[in-house]
Amino acid sequence: MNMKTKYFHPIYVLLLSILIMSCDLLGDNDGKDIGGDPSPMGEINNTFDVGVSSFPGVSNTSAKVTARNGDVSTVTYSVKITDPTLLNLVKAMPDVVVEGNNASVSRDYKITTKGFQSVYEEGNLTIMDYDAKVGDKYTIKHDGKTIVREVKKVSKVDEYQWGFMLIKTIHVEETGRGIPGLSKVEFIGNHKWGMVGVVLHFEDGSSKTIGIYSDANN
Repeated sequence: MNMKTKYFHPIYVLLLSILIMSCDLLGDNDGKDIGGDPSPMGEINNTFDVGVSSFPGVSNTSAKVTARNGDVSTVTYSVKITDPTLLNLVKAMPDVVVEGNNASVSRDYKITTKGFQSVYEEGNLTIMDYDAKVGDKYTIKHDGKTIVREVKKVSKVDEYQWGFMLIKTIHVEETGRGIPGLSKVEFIGNHKWGMVGVVLHFEDGSSKTIGIYSDANN
């Protein structure tokens, strides 16, 4: 394992995924209201299990809805990190609060029965639209870069292994962020269960998949 791959440790991948999904990007947004009714997945105290394998130096990973205003929910992610290298990496991430060995970050999302979006003062940026078609694109400009999320797959049959179930999924790939070592991000969603996974694809050809689980559903 080379040094570059080594430091894409699961918890770093997790926090990187969170920041990618909800980073405060400024400029143009896709300008679309996702519509739908507020989803039970966005209710206060709903929790999400994050499928990161246990390993030394990391524990108590959690994601929980801590506030809700209409269909906009605040999700707070937290983790305990005792590995010094990982802790220093997390400290360098924007907007992550580190107190001792505990790191946390909160983000706002519009979570409805039609999909979910990142919520900013400038507007919303779609992460997942349950009515999406292959080829649909959502874009934003930031620091001279154009970030593109494009729907790459909409399955018609239950074929994606999620826990003990096979489910239909929508796959949205993001490119253009310019993070060294990272080639693209793949968001995986389901019309009933919401976000079910995030895959980070690295330039060396490797990838890391994080499963996301919640008892709440549409």
